[in-house]
Amino acid sequence: MTDLFLVNGRFHTQDPDYPGATAVAIRGGRLWAVGGDEEIRTLAGSSSRVIDLEGRRVLPGMTDAHVHFYDWSLGLRQLPLAGATSLDEVCAGVARRAGELPPGRWILGQGWNETRWPQVRMPARADLDGAAPEHPVILWRNDLHLASVNSRALELAGVSGDTPDPPEGIIDRDEAGQPTGVLRDLAINLVSDIIPSATEDETVAAMQEGFTVLHRLGLTGVHDYRIMGGADGPPAFRALQRLQAAGEVGLRMWTHVPGERLDEVIALGLRTGFGDDFVRVGHVKMFSDGGQGARTAWMLEPYEDAGHCGMPLTPMADLAEAIPKADRAGLAVAVHAIGDRANR
Repeated sequence: MTDLFLVNGRFHTQDPDYPGATAVAIRGGRLWAVGGDEEIRTLAGSSSRVIDLEGRRVLPGMTDAHVHFYDWSLGLRQLPLAGATSLDEVCAGVARRAGELPPGRWILGQGWNETRWPQVRMPARADLDGAAPEHPVILWRNDLHLASVNSRALELAGVSGDTPDPPEGIIDRDEAGQPTGVLRDLAINLVSDIIPSATEDETVAAMQEGFTVLHRLGLTGVHDYRIMGGADGPPAFRALQRLQAAGEVGLRMWTHVPGERLDEVIALGLRTGFGDDFVRVGHVKMFSDGGQGARTAWMLEPYEDAGHCGMPLTPMADLAEAIPKADRAGLAVAVHAIGDRANR
């Protein structure tokens, strides 16, 4: 690794005895020396890389301590809905994408938030049917605890009025008992499980694009909280390992492992912190409840617009058994807990 020298800059050291500096030397990816331009330049060799900062302020890279990097990076190539300002705008985006894809291809999107719209209403299957009658559609809400799907997606998944709610999931239904197209928490899996997974090449390319986007925001590290134990976990880990072997991981990745795979993780002997400076095994991720937007966060009092208190996603007795088991095996635990009841 080439030594890097940053000179003619402005650095805040946080050392009261030496609060300001104009240059730093970096060796082996770590800070080596801090000081003035001339004293730092004397450390440079013929093969060192020297960058003149022209008086610019230098800030340390930030780490996002809770991001869904895998899902988010794949979402960069899906229908972007985070900026949608209305349900009509969402449907228009779906219609445009339908015009770009052959009939039968999945239309995937994420990031919508109905609370920001003039008409505060979640997309229903009838809305999406009108925009894309010949394509299966699934659009994740921004919290990933709720998704809206169209009739074609429900049909392919075999979801009908006779389909019972899965454990830890809710299929919204109309007055006739038919699915409205809104799926909450693990009910989403009824549809998402039949969507073809991204290939390893697609995942690698999406992550590389994600690195670039986050670098522009000043991020140099992330804690990836959304690696799940189903179909998405293995390709995510394979892609990261492939990038790591090629020296192309662009962020310091603290990568969580799925709580539903705890026994397998323990059997493999993995411990929190295993890895290198760029890819490490992080926490075991467990879920105690859902999300407030989906009305599945577990609350002490009922939601005014839902008439229930949400739900636990993992029985509390199971969490009480799993957490000390993980701790004894050297695995830190992160528990998703949104509602006040879940936190208590």
